[in-house]
Amino acid sequence: MKITMKDIANRLGISINAVSIALNDKPGVSDEMRLEILRTADEMGYINQKRKYLSVFSKTNICVLMQSYYADTGHFYSIVLRSIVEQAKTFGYFSILNYFEDNEFIIPECIDERKVAGILVVGKISDDNLSTLKKTGIPVVLVDFTSLGDSCDCVLTHNKQGGYMMTSHIIKKGFQKIGFFGDLSYSFSFQDRFMGYKQSLIKNQVVNMDDIDQYINEYSFTQDIEKYILSNNILEIVKILSSKQLPEVLVCANDSNAFAVILALTQMGIKVPEDISVVGFDDTPLCVKSVPQITTVQVQKELMGQVAVSNLMDRIHRKDDVPMTRLLSVKIVERDSLG
Repeated sequence: MKITMKDIANRLGISINAVSIALNDKPGVSDEMRLEILRTADEMGYINQKRKYLSVFSKTNICVLMQSYYADTGHFYSIVLRSIVEQAKTFGYFSILNYFEDNEFIIPECIDERKVAGILVVGKISDDNLSTLKKTGIPVVLVDFTSLGDSCDCVLTHNKQGGYMMTSHIIKKGFQKIGFFGDLSYSFSFQDRFMGYKQSLIKNQVVNMDDIDQYINEYSFTQDIEKYILSNNILEIVKILSSKQLPEVLVCANDSNAFAVILALTQMGIKVPEDISVVGFDDTPLCVKSVPQITTVQVQKELMGQVAVSNLMDRIHRKDDVPMTRLLSVKIVERDSLG
């Protein structure tokens, strides 16, 4: 049974003329009513039935893609996602969230049927899957991730700056034995934070270039870690920390790592910050839940979502512009975990 404009009008209790105005993208109804009419038309199957209205419908939607395992990893992306949704609303767009598996990537129906004007990918995506998305011709912006193999608009935290600033802050407090805790294979963000940490050690003459690798090997933990952080396996974190002599301070790749490290140290009978200091990165709610509360690098999570949406709007209207990377600055938030 075919759906008609009259069916849509009856469902919403409005005139057929209002439905026609909205579907044909003409003035005469409010933005809120236009969105509601388009949503209802799609739900009832009218948009697929009348493909000529698809271009109008796509002007009201953006697709937000994120790997499913990020949904279980805490607070950082939940704040970014909320910011994206709210900012998109100010431009008159509805956000359609789709989770994906990077090793079994399937293009979401809303993209395949061209019901969106643009795509935001939050977090990591493989170059192959990014290339697949770009081949659709729909504008793509990466959020908190960049690709080395494919040019694309990106919005990133200045992670290297954050790692450098925090390590320099620690050095100014008089510490000399400073380690890094974080799985470098997990993300580019962790790698950049580590590079900032490393550059600060050299720049501030804690260790010279010839001895830096030996210094890092002595005090840092950088492999085979994140799976235990994600599963909250504190016993394994205890084993990792017990594998070598601990430094005076551990610079952690993010707040989740710092939180787990503090729990593990507590189980080991080691006091923070009396025996060892621990700092994080991101300034998530975990920082104030921790005992002691975590000194960290504050990331502009809300701004990241806002800038990502604004960049996507620019890309939708200027598809041929050169792709750009936006770096958002950071600042240190001092709490109790740094002695």
